[in-house]
Amino acid sequence: MTARPARSRPAPPPRKPRFSLHGTPEIGPSEKRLWTRLAWGLAALVSLALLAVALGPHRVGDYFTETDFYGAYAQGARLVEHGRLIPARYGVIGPGYEVALGLLGFLVPDLFLAAELLSILSAGAILVLWFHLLAPRAGERVAFLATVFMAANAHFFHHGYIAATDTFAIALQGTALYLLLGHASPRSVAAAGLVAALAFLTRYNSIYLLPAGLIAVLGGGTRFQPRSREALLFTAGFLAPVVPWVLYSLARGGGFSFQLHHNIAYEVFARARGITWDEYQQKLQPQFKSLWDVIRRDPGAVSRRLLFNAGDHLRLDAQSLLGWPTAIAALIGAAVSVRDGSMSRLWPLVVAAGLLSATLVPVFYSERYSLGMLPLYATLAATAFASPLGALVVGRKRRLWLKPLLASVPLAFAVMASWRLERRAIDQLPVEVLECARTLRQLEHPGDRVIARKGHIAYHAGAEPLPFPFTNTIPELADYAHRHQARWLYFSWPEAETRPQYFFLLDTSSVVPGLRPRKVTAPHPAVLYEIGPEFGAIPDWFANDTLHAWHNVYGQLLVDANNPKLLYDFGGLSQLLGRSDVARGALVRAARLDPRNPDIPLLLGSVLLDASEFDAAERAFERAEALNPDNLEARLGRGWATLLAGREQEAAALWRPVIGATRKRPVLESMIQLYARLGDREAEGRARAALAGLGPAR
Repeated sequence: MTARPARSRPAPPPRKPRFSLHGTPEIGPSEKRLWTRLAWGLAALVSLALLAVALGPHRVGDYFTETDFYGAYAQGARLVEHGRLIPARYGVIGPGYEVALGLLGFLVPDLFLAAELLSILSAGAILVLWFHLLAPRAGERVAFLATVFMAANAHFFHHGYIAATDTFAIALQGTALYLLLGHASPRSVAAAGLVAALAFLTRYNSIYLLPAGLIAVLGGGTRFQPRSREALLFTAGFLAPVVPWVLYSLARGGGFSFQLHHNIAYEVFARARGITWDEYQQKLQPQFKSLWDVIRRDPGAVSRRLLFNAGDHLRLDAQSLLGWPTAIAALIGAAVSVRDGSMSRLWPLVVAAGLLSATLVPVFYSERYSLGMLPLYATLAATAFASPLGALVVGRKRRLWLKPLLASVPLAFAVMASWRLERRAIDQLPVEVLECARTLRQLEHPGDRVIARKGHIAYHAGAEPLPFPFTNTIPELADYAHRHQARWLYFSWPEAETRPQYFFLLDTSSVVPGLRPRKVTAPHPAVLYEIGPEFGAIPDWFANDTLHAWHNVYGQLLVDANNPKLLYDFGGLSQLLGRSDVARGALVRAARLDPRNPDIPLLLGSVLLDASEFDAAERAFERAEALNPDNLEARLGRGWATLLAGREQEAAALWRPVIGATRKRPVLESMIQLYARLGDREAEGRARAALAGLGPAR
């Protein structure tokens, strides 16, 4: 009987090490589904947070980005609702945003709320689109972490709910790239061209999508094989809406003209020299009819500014748009993506971002303009932490990557920056507009016009807006109001900051004939005036320079209540007008805000002397002398305070070292009398000699 051969047992699989430096890029279907669900959940969570802000504290648009909504977009959307599309309106941006807003306005009649909802929907779409765009090229881990970096960004969140074009335009750009790079059908590439055209007709600098798409198609960056045919389809899709729009514009007697050259002119010839946009519009804008006018004015200056901006915009992106922790992560991620090979799949997105950046170089820097660069920056930052390179993997059965946990550091900085930005943005909202708008809505007649620097109050009150003119005097402003049949004048800090000659209008105690205050707000100062027929007469108090200055400074203090210089000036003017209590309060606040300034306690001491508060005056002069030991006025003030308090010996001791230093006749005369009473002949003689040196009294 033959023995059976022993069965050979299969060798056990090699045990995975408990720790490894690098991970594997492959992930299973279940993990892919998990990251996809998390991305959609993140988009939903961010959208709900944005909706909470929109329905909560964001009751009115800001005086910065959202000014365009009140000044243009709302009116354009209403025109769209009435079937009117006027090409002449679209020299800076295209009609896309106003068309979308007008269509949404049929469902949401309040256009401000509609604009907020459009931004919220766009922000959520951006997160979902970029996850699905990145997942097949960089992996679901990188794609999800990129959406987290985008969601945590302060400017992305802020623009995700405000009434502005930014997130809507970026959503269109992302849709075009997703259709082009994420699909492989001829229909999708034509649709990509069409959406790229819609993005262009929303924000003209989206023209970068046309060359970016063609480079991606012809360079093999898409999933298409017959590249030339797909390039033609993409171009045809782009031209499909653009050509009809150009023909429509020409048929309406206008042209497809851009006014973006004013952004370049402002950047080169105004902002770089400290000139405000208002000053540029008034003085320089008429000189530039075209881009050629800008270049011809000073080709060297234009070239130098463009070269400077090319590098400076990257620096400002790192500093302002991203914050340095995220910017450093993105820089590391760029190197990692080259090393792990993901850059070979991401290059079409890099090309698109580079072309977008080129369109921004000619204009002044703004985080909102650079917001379209955020998806690429976020992708690179995510690559630094989600790449399998140096993943720091632990465990045998459940392989845990430790490196992604490090992303919590830049993300924490980003979230804190977002919190600070939102707190500041909400605090600066002009809620006073809503108070005045309620009053105006109650009192206005149909067709009433309101003069204001911004269009906010006219929109919320349902009145007709009239821009605040570039005038310098009450008669000029009144003439403008009467000629345009304006019944209302709204004056708040934007009007005051850009028309400082009218700061006194914030102070309703400065009675102006023909202006009747109907609503006054605090602590955010604003006044709604009703204009009467007598408006134009010069107020009587204009003849008193001190009183005129007092009202102007008081108006400035209503805007900037913690400005120690303004408080100091206000205290001095109040003293001249005999308003000692007012002067004292202002100077006490100024001293608290600027405790190292010796001029403040010096003036405060003088005010306290006038009020016969001699002990308090002495302490103020002592403080001034402590801050500036060589201050003659502080020493003289201490002498006056002790003398008037009846302490003649102390006054004599304080004045004796400065007898020959003062050139003030009343002080020397008081010194002579004091030293004569005390029998101090030597000091009396010195005082008499100093007085004689002044010459005869006039």
